[in-house]
Amino acid sequence: MTNTRIAGVDNPLAKMRLFRSPFTDGGNAAAAAYDALAILHGLRQQNIVTPPYYLHIHGNWAEIGWHAAQHIAYLDGEKSEWDTWAGALRRLGDQAGAQNTKAFGYLGFDAWDHTQGRAPDESAEFPLMQFFIPAHRLLLTADRIEAQGISLELLRDIAEASRLEPNPPRRACRAVAEFPKFDYIAAVERTKRTLSHGLSKVVLSRYRSFAQETDLSVLFQDYCLGEKYADAVLMDFGSVGAAIASPELLMGIADGAIRANPLAGTRSLGAFEAENERIARSLLSDRKELAEHILALRQMMGELQPHCAPDTLTVSKLLDTARQNKVMHLSSELRGRLREDRHCVDALLALFPSAMVSGVPKAEAIRLIRRSEPFPRGLFGGTAGWLSGRSCRFALNIRGIYRYGQRLFVQAGAGVMAESDAARENAEVEMKMAAMLDALAGG
Repeated sequence: MTNTRIAGVDNPLAKMRLFRSPFTDGGNAAAAAYDALAILHGLRQQNIVTPPYYLHIHGNWAEIGWHAAQHIAYLDGEKSEWDTWAGALRRLGDQAGAQNTKAFGYLGFDAWDHTQGRAPDESAEFPLMQFFIPAHRLLLTADRIEAQGISLELLRDIAEASRLEPNPPRRACRAVAEFPKFDYIAAVERTKRTLSHGLSKVVLSRYRSFAQETDLSVLFQDYCLGEKYADAVLMDFGSVGAAIASPELLMGIADGAIRANPLAGTRSLGAFEAENERIARSLLSDRKELAEHILALRQMMGELQPHCAPDTLTVSKLLDTARQNKVMHLSSELRGRLREDRHCVDALLALFPSAMVSGVPKAEAIRLIRRSEPFPRGLFGGTAGWLSGRSCRFALNIRGIYRYGQRLFVQAGAGVMAESDAARENAEVEMKMAAMLDALAGG
């Protein structure tokens, strides 16, 4: 598949409203994001775009992909071998690379069971792994549009779509279920008593669910595009979808160079810069938060090491602070080079699911999560992104609103250690969910 660069005054997109403002270094590509969302909504209004489709925003570009030329879906309760779906994902990525395109999709947290030789959790009523190669792709940057698999007639439809109303009206969503505060606090207390020298950290989560009264694209605009994200993802696979403003890059590989940006250790942001500087100093001197971060970082390094060329895996940044709109995290960065005899899927599955959302050691932590959380995690704590040959980019599925059928779910977790204060861990979870809950309330 070849790229078509859209330029000149004779093409249908030449006069399309592209961007409201230029990109700015270090910020979200808000102008591109809103226009890409307007285009996607317009194409959906015209029934040109139907599931599966995605909108993925990172840095200074926004990409829309739709209509599956190739589609794989696994772990829908069936007992296929681990190599079956992992191999299918490798082959799809290789096919996408050979066609100069991408395979986009997700991997749900509960797929981890399958990597351990167990059948996937059958309570998840959707495939825990889905990817597709889009027949049509549209890439928007600050100065150009590139199209794949798009005819002149479809370009005219896209130009028309950009002039339609950007989104349907918003509505408040009705809460229908949750993992209550006091049950969560009790689970944290039980977990603390279970922790030992061999099990250092467990990430426990809470959820709240809602009847779907608002389209995911509205929530993506109202919530995701107002956040400080590394990757923003709007995806719809029919039975499952999500609007995610992920601050955390699970793993990216470009030309063999691996990068990961784990976050762990959290504080609420203050109202003033001087206050935030004080909060940052407090975070950087908090024994529990530092230990939580370093333990998970060490585990990730051990998981990546076998897939990196010798002497290339390094911690390029250690214990920085990263700010979102309402929270501050401890942030580190791993870099390495993918071994020539390894695939990007090998490195991805070595990290999956991230120690930052599971625990240390991972296998023992997830077994305790299964006993402590009376629900499957689904998309939360999994990953979404793309692969093409040996290159890829996958965001951690946190700070997202997840749709299963006609239900919307918000979920967040906190790292539990022996010295954790259960009420404080619950407060951290509520702080992480607050902006998403505001969007669902129509606020």
